[in-house]
Amino acid sequence: MSNDERPRATIRLRPAPGARQPAPPAREAPRLPAARPETVLTRSAPHARVTGRGVLQVNLNRPPGTGADLDLGCMAAFTDGSRAAVQPLGNNFGSLSGWPYMELDQDDRTGASADGETVRVDLARRELFRRLLFHVYVYSGAVDFRSLGATATVTAPSGGFRIPLDDSPEGATGCAIALATPVEGGLTVSREVRWFTGTLRHSVQEQMDGAYGFGLTWVRMRKD
Repeated sequence: MSNDERPRATIRLRPAPGARQPAPPAREAPRLPAARPETVLTRSAPHARVTGRGVLQVNLNRPPGTGADLDLGCMAAFTDGSRAAVQPLGNNFGSLSGWPYMELDQDDRTGASADGETVRVDLARRELFRRLLFHVYVYSGAVDFRSLGATATVTAPSGGFRIPLDDSPEGATGCAIALATPVEGGLTVSREVRWFTGTLRHSVQEQMDGAYGFGLTWVRMRKD
């Protein structure tokens, strides 16, 4: 259990009644390079395209021995107006075979797992998604990301790419890693690497949600 007083939050997976949004109009796929394993998304080249029907995987890993508990998660908005999130806190691991068609594999609390944490999204259901925000936050064991050496690796049937999380400002406890948006024939994945700092009033998840407008209901809690 963490000893500091930063608030953490889990989510209620269903939106408030009546919170429906119209489906977005079909968009033409932008002319972006297909993802390749050696591709690194940067500020100057922040976009890539993934295609195919298999599984999109976003993995978070960092060097062993940091002692930090980093939690990978994903917020999703669907075309029917519903919303969902997966994250370790609250045991919201989701499901790949049923709604919300995204799943977190585990809660690696120490960094001891060589596999880190991975969110998987069913690309065969991509038309159901309006957008997905992949994010990470420090649950405990570090004051920010500056010395953690964390990297997000995105893989899909059409290839993969990396997003280094190496420019954290002092005190940043959360990071919006990437935003994925369905387009004709696949997904556009955009590097965000936007940093947030949780406060006693607003958890870092609430701040990321507010910045991107998912409109989830967050509930304060802690891990056992």
